[in-house]
Amino acid sequence: MKIGIVGAGAIGLYYGARLQRLGEDVVFLLRSDFDAISKNGIRVRASDGNFRLEKVKGVQNSSEMGVVDLVIVGLKATANADLGGLLAPIVGAETSILNLQNGLGGDELLAKLFPDNPVLAGLCFTCLNRVDPGVVENYLLGSVAIGERGGPASGKTRQIGEMLNRSGANCRVTDDLRLMQWKKLVWNVPFNGLSIVAGEISTDVIVSDEGLSRLARGLMEEIIAVAAAIGMEIESDFIDEQFALTRSMGEYKPSSLVDYLAGRTVEVGAIWGEPLRLGVEAGLDLPKLETLYRLLRLACESRSADC
Repeated sequence: MKIGIVGAGAIGLYYGARLQRLGEDVVFLLRSDFDAISKNGIRVRASDGNFRLEKVKGVQNSSEMGVVDLVIVGLKATANADLGGLLAPIVGAETSILNLQNGLGGDELLAKLFPDNPVLAGLCFTCLNRVDPGVVENYLLGSVAIGERGGPASGKTRQIGEMLNRSGANCRVTDDLRLMQWKKLVWNVPFNGLSIVAGEISTDVIVSDEGLSRLARGLMEEIIAVAAAIGMEIESDFIDEQFALTRSMGEYKPSSLVDYLAGRTVEVGAIWGEPLRLGVEAGLDLPKLETLYRLLRLACESRSADC
């Protein structure tokens, strides 16, 4: 299968490298990392074993890729205005699009841009950081859940899931994509957000501090309430499961904190703004989420990191 990776940050490099190691024909759209990866390849330091790809197909313009069978979108949601132009040269009649972005709204945009193509989304329940150009560290193997927008998974979606599984990505296919997206938000909203506004801290500090862990639980409860208001029930013990998972991560810096510290864009709208908007529209009072959203916007503006 010919696969195009658009957005070669931690997520794009990690899953693209695993698929290339499996034997798939992978092409990476590279920007700032182009020279480093052309010279040194891609290195993955993974919890299930390190590996290096010495020869990598990289391009600096998506028009150099040609049409692909599968596009994997790893761009930040803050770059979504560029998606149409980036993907148009590589999406053909039979191309599937797998969106691995955090937050809400990306799938809907892709479906509008490419109404005749299957749009999938993946929820990455893992710990990844790009620590140097072309170098990715994976602190917890975790899993990735993929599903198809607008209905149950098709046979092709299941084939993509099986391919990811063979690559070592521990993939499961879901028939309820929206529920999985909200489950991911239950973790992303408190831990990505508090890691920034509570003093640029790692997740172990949040789970070990009484006040911060109580606030994180409150944020989780508000996200679960929004999900319920729009028709999705998340089981009551899910919060405890997420705290147990987070404790196993150790001193992990979430991706939003890494971006914030580097002065890169932070997906404030997609991760915090959209759930808040949907909750307010449903008539909910969400004081913790609203406060966190406003603090994040102020923090980004003060550091000149785009929101």
